[in-house]
Amino acid sequence: MKKYLFPGLMALLVMALAACGSSTTDSNETDDDVLTIYTTVFPLKSFAEQIGGGSVSVETIYPNGADIHTYEPTQKDMLEYAEGDLFIYTADDLDPVSQKIRGAVEDHTVFFPAADGIPEEAFEHDHAHEEAEEGHEDHGHENGTDPHIWLDPNLSIEMASAIKDQLVEMDPDNASDYTENFEALEEELTDIDAELASITEAPLRDTVYISHESIGYLADRYHFEQVGISGLNNQEPSQQELTQIIEDIEAKEIPYILYEQNITSKITDTIREETDTEPLEFHNLSVLNDEDDPEATYQSIMQDNIEVLDRVLNE
Repeated sequence: MKKYLFPGLMALLVMALAACGSSTTDSNETDDDVLTIYTTVFPLKSFAEQIGGGSVSVETIYPNGADIHTYEPTQKDMLEYAEGDLFIYTADDLDPVSQKIRGAVEDHTVFFPAADGIPEEAFEHDHAHEEAEEGHEDHGHENGTDPHIWLDPNLSIEMASAIKDQLVEMDPDNASDYTENFEALEEELTDIDAELASITEAPLRDTVYISHESIGYLADRYHFEQVGISGLNNQEPSQQELTQIIEDIEAKEIPYILYEQNITSKITDTIREETDTEPLEFHNLSVLNDEDDPEATYQSIMQDNIEVLDRVLNE
């Protein structure tokens, strides 16, 4: 479903393409009856693709391996988003980059916050770990709202349902397909919730150490503690906090520390070396890496995460 650009934006597009040569992006060459969708984080792309099926063409704005906390779209990126039919993000407070994009191209595409219908209290989780009560500062707690809402499969069901409703509104001719596809997705997300509940029902240990504070929603939902080496926006711990983390890991004989697929952390390396813990990869799903299967879905990656969390909590 092609959109027309106003003259000023079209002029910018022509100049941008001239500067970059005559190449075009295959992902933008879609049939007129296909909805062109851009999303922020990967789960939204996965949900939109699975619900939309052959009636949509979906791209995430993030390159493989990007850090969503620091990513900045280029002018050429903005021009591509303006040609889309729908831009899906989580919510204004959770997805700051979407506000920049919206300010530039809002008049030319539909902006849809998939998490807007979720009650505010769902974002106010308390993932402080027990050391905070003993004088260990919870350095990520002051960093604002945790954006990693998609890691809770229950909240993901709500976002997927909202995406389904938006697609039905924009393309009612395919409403039955969208509804059927959503119901299949909902069933699989419900199964993921059940698996997570099972592995956390009676764990051998209740604390998970991870490179940055990304699993607060999981920790709250399934009643374990996360200790992020860095804060929500990758703020590094103080020397006192670093020393406390090392002492706690040694005292509790923690065997594993989690690394995320798009976060490089020398401090986490230091802690791992000092404590002789084994590194395991946890995929925060914000973006894919080059090593990830390009056909991966939210469900397939979460299945891997469940295995990792089971090992950390129960082995």
